[in-house]
Amino acid sequence: MQVKALFSNWTRVAALLLIGGALAWTIKLGVIISTDGRIIDTGAAAFLMKVGIILLAIGSTGVGYRLSVHQAIWVRVLATLLSPVVVFGLFLLFAKIVAPFLVEPLIKNSNLWYAQQEAPIGLAVLFFSVVGFLLLRSYKSVAR
Repeated sequence: MQVKALFSNWTRVAALLLIGGALAWTIKLGVIISTDGRIIDTGAAAFLMKVGIILLAIGSTGVGYRLSVHQAIWVRVLATLLSPVVVFGLFLLFAKIVAPFLVEPLIKNSNLWYAQQEAPIGLAVLFFSVVGFLLLRSYKSVAR
């Protein structure tokens, strides 16, 4: 019964996983900033990066699940499995468009050497937080 309840509420669960992944990456950025870039790919920052990517990948399945609610089961499975690829692809497109206009001018003359490297993570936090929030707002329990 618990598994059935999980899948009937998957949109909500996935939205919370997306928000949790964005939060993990926010804390990762906090660790990097607080250590002045000494800890980027080891320790807490590495752990939070891995936790965040796992949560974001699993959470992004909720987008496909939500968009295919009233479709045939094979469409729902396909949409759920492919949605991480689509969501991460949309993020990369978003980052390619936003970075030259917003991020690069802000960090151009920065003395924080790691700012350029971590800017996509900051954009990802914004992007996935918004996607998670929108997914959570669109939540409707699916009756089975």
